[in-house]
Formats: sequence, C-alpha cells, structure tokens
Amino acid sequence: MTLTIVTGANAPFARTLMQFLLSVRRRGLQRSARIAVYDLGLTGPQRLDIARRFPFADVLPFSFDDKPAHVAVGADTFAWKPLAISDAAGRFGGRLFWFDSATLFHGDLSEPLGALEETGVYTLEGQSSLAQRCLAEVRDHLKADPDDLHRKIRIGGVLGIDLDAPAARDLLAEWARLARDPLAFRPAAPDHNADQAVLTILLFRFEREGRLRLNAGEIDISSAAPVRWMSSRNKVAAHRALWMDPLVRLGYRVYKTVDRLNLRWQDFYRRRVLGLHRWPKEHFQTYVMRAGDAAPTPIPAPVLSYYADPFLWRHEGRLWLFVEEFEYRQQLGRLVAMELDDELRPGPVIPVLPLREHASYPYLFQHDGRLYMLPETCALGALDLYVCERFPDRWRRARRLLEGVDAVDSVLFEREGWWWLLTNAKPLGADGGRSLALYRMRDPANGPLVPHPVIAQGLFANRDHGYGRGAGSLFQDQDGPLRVVQKNDDYYGQAAEVRRIVALNEADYRDEAVDPDHPLARLATLVSPHHISLQADAVAFDLRDRLGFVSGMPWIGRRLNGIAPAAKRILAGDPAVEAAVARVVSRLVAQTRPADGRPPSSDPQDGE
Repeated sequence: MTLTIVTGANAPFARTLMQFLLSVRRRGLQRSARIAVYDLGLTGPQRLDIARRFPFADVLPFSFDDKPAHVAVGADTFAWKPLAISDAAGRFGGRLFWFDSATLFHGDLSEPLGALEETGVYTLEGQSSLAQRCLAEVRDHLKADPDDLHRKIRIGGVLGIDLDAPAARDLLAEWARLARDPLAFRPAAPDHNADQAVLTILLFRFEREGRLRLNAGEIDISSAAPVRWMSSRNKVAAHRALWMDPLVRLGYRVYKTVDRLNLRWQDFYRRRVLGLHRWPKEHFQTYVMRAGDAAPTPIPAPVLSYYADPFLWRHEGRLWLFVEEFEYRQQLGRLVAMELDDELRPGPVIPVLPLREHASYPYLFQHDGRLYMLPETCALGALDLYVCERFPDRWRRARRLLEGVDAVDSVLFEREGWWWLLTNAKPLGADGGRSLALYRMRDPANGPLVPHPVIAQGLFANRDHGYGRGAGSLFQDQDGPLRVVQKNDDYYGQAAEVRRIVALNEADYRDEAVDPDHPLARLATLVSPHHISLQADAVAFDLRDRLGFVSGMPWIGRRLNGIAPAAKRILAGDPAVEAAVARVVSRLVAQTRPADGRPPSSDPQDGE
C-alpha cells in the first residue's frame, strides 16, 4: 500500500517548508513515502529553490480560482486544507498523512502508522476543549452534540487517512464538502480554528455512530506528555538562512523541553502542593438525617478528601446521596453518588460525571419524566444541563445554558408555566464578585433563555467570601418558594440564610428573610450550614469544620478553630443541640418539600 506525506505552504512559509523538507530528509522518510507539497502561493524563485534542494518533493498546484472566496489563504479560514488533502487522496490513494509545514520529525512514522492500521484515521489531541476552540455559531450550524463540548479538540495540523477504510473516506469527503460552506469555515479567532473545529465535530460524530475509533496521543502544544516522534509549530522567519537550520531546531528543542518540564512542575504544584496546602485549613462535614432520628448521621469521606454540596434523591424507593468529593491531592472536585441504607450508611461510591475540570453542586430535578442535573462547572466557563441516561452514573450533556460565564450554585425550577434559572454569575474573566442572575424559559431542555431585569442590579457583587451564593435545594411550603443562600461575613462556608421569594414575574424579582421560627431558618441557625437539601423525609446538610492552619492539628486545633459556634456544637455532638435539630427536622419535612420539578403524586408514599 502506498504512503504519501502531504503538506502545503505559501510564500511567507517557504522557509518553514524548507525546514520541514530537511526534517524529512534527515529521517529518510522520502525513501518509504511519496512527498507532496501543495503550492498555496509560492513565488517562482521559491519553487525553483525547493526543486533544486529537495528533488524528492513533488510540488503540486492548488487553484483558488474555482473555490469560494473564503477558501483563500488570506481569508484565514484554512478551508483550503481539507480541499488540498482531498485532492491528494484522489491523486494517490492508499495511506496519506497531512502535516502542517511547521512540523519537525524526530523519528519514523511507525507509531502513527500502527495506530492508522487499527483505526483508519489518525489524529492528535490538543489541550483545549471543543467549546473553547469552536464558535457557538459553528457548533449550532453543524449540530454538534452538546455532550462533546468538554472533550479535547483534535488538531488539524496532523491527520492520517487510510483511504481503503470507508469511514475514513467518508470523513474526508464530508470535511472537504463543508470546506466550501462559509458558515462552517469562519475566519480564525483566539477562540476558534475552523479546520480543526469542523474536523473535531465530524470525528466525534463518526465515533458516536460507531464508524471509527479515535487514537490516543497529544500534540506538543501545552502538553506535559506529547507524542515524541514529531513536533509542531516550528515556524522559521523568511530571512533565516538554510545553514541556520541546526540552530533553529536546537532552539525549538530547548524551548519545548523546558516547556514540558514547566508544565509538569505547574501541574504538580497546582494539584499536589496547593491541594495539600488546603488540607489543614479547609474541610467540610456532611450529615444526613430522617424525621424521627435522634441525631444527624455523619457521612465519612475518604482520607485526603471531603464531601460537600449534598443533594438527596429517591430512586425506585431507595435514597441516594449526590455530593462533591473534593480531593486534596488533585485539588479538584468530582461528583459522586452513593446509596444510603435504612441506617443511612453509605454504600459504594459511584463516580457520576467524569470531567477533567472541577465539578460541584449536583442540583437535581425532574422534567417530563426525566431526571436532570445542573452541576456547577464554572471551571469550564459555562453552565451545562445534563440528563440521566442510566441512574446514577450515566449522564449526557443535554444543552449548554450559559457560556462565557463564571456561574455557581444554580437551581432550575418551574413556576406558573415558566422555568426559572437562578444562579450567581459574572462574565468570564471579569473583576469583582458574582451577582444574582435570573433567566426564564419555557422548556429547560431546549427553550431559549430570556434574561431578567434583576441582573442589572448586581445584587451581592460587592460581597466577599461567596456571600449570596446558592446553598442547596429550592424549597416549597404553603406560602411559596424558599431559597437558601450563603451568609458568609467572615469566611466561605460560614452560615446560611433562608429567604422567601415574594415576587417572581417577567419584570420583578424580590426575596426577603423568612420568620426566624420557620423550620428551615431554625435548622440554619442551629447548625450554621454551608448547604441544605431535602428529599421526602430526609434532610442533608454540610458545614465547615476547619478554618486556618491550626484547625487541622489534633486536640488543640478543634479548640482554636475559628468556625461558627453553632457548627462547633453540632460537631461536638452536643445533646441539647442534637435534640433541637431532631425537632426542627421533623417540622421541616412535615411543612416543606423540595421544588424539584416532580408533581406531588410522585412523592414517595408512606412505607416506601
């Protein structure tokens, strides 16, 4: 089977192209592969120089005359690339590799060829996600699956195609077809690279359909462990003489070696050093309690972890606890679920939403008979809605509600024909604190979001320590909806306040503190929680139990700990406080229910 290596360049990249061809010759790749170079705008002298220095390279013409205007190199869409690769496929067949001209080879092609034989298509991963490197307009135009938004983008500068594989041929044909569509191939921007964005969407689609399997491997751009047989982005200034090639290569080699070492150190420092640095001064304890229990039951977390943001859900008559598990060694939160038995003892811990980024606050609700989750994923710069495909562990991103935002602790609930999204947010990268944000929609699964005028008020934006963030379930009693918000005057996780929503319509939103004797307010006063949730006859809450470095020290740390006195009393097992909590929990489950989207008829029945 024939093997062809294809690249292309215009006049400004002629010197970079020569370095590419020198790299091919050093590794002897021309002895086992045809070398094809597409002329994207080289000058006559440049073509002659390439022919004289590298006679093994076939310089092929590429006409822009019969292509749409956006295909031109100057349009900065890179739409010419799939068309050039498609042309090479028609000319040569067999196995074909495209490499951008700024590629250097550090070994032979045995590694990518082995992967190509197994998969039919060879690509490499970048470090950014599809959402970070593809405009929302392009994703919408191509109907990208929302569940692919967090996945790493596949790089367009390295592509292997086995043209004897039907799926590979179809992939290339579709990529080339879309190259003529100006709505798919838009000009490059800091958050968009058209050729690889479209290619990535197609690759994920073909993989989802079971037509191909993507190989492992990362490109050497911001990667601590890239493939080692090649390197990318080795651009050479046009004025550099060819005899300087060894110095240019040495410079890139040193830079990329230092970059990899720095990335590994940064990852170690950010995760291990900073994560373990938080261990003695930040920790939360989660409790669960049923009406009638004498005292709350603590849920033990693994060593070097803690549980926070507990949400309860009843599924097929069984009670489940969803929480954030924060791992100090990774300095990362992940979402997990565990079934609670009749004694509220947790069963095996089941990962729920495996993301690379931090995730927390697994708010659950039901709509049209399906279970949804609205987790906090502000590290993604977005707020996503997930639908449960298999309880409790398989979830699929149903839609992206907000993008380009730092949004935390969100709830989504139905009232008077509208679904309301209540969150605390600010534009991604903006200075200052997050403020209360409210949106409405007709259907949470696909309805358009309408922003509420209250956003302009900037409520809580001037408060520190996360003051005003959501603190658990949205509740409902006979007088209407209730929300719990964080009340952090001195530190994060200090306390919570219960507020009743007294106005909620297209033009107005107002809430006010409830009567201190309300059972939800009494519970907040008794335990000084960070978070409260309710499901049927069970209540879950968490509270912060470490503050400051001395708080992690045995014996003396507990006494010197600066956390709220109410939290100290419940942590110490004060019998009077536990009895008061038991009484208020019984009142709470009798008078209040979660506004989770389920109709009253689906509430658990007595004895369930």
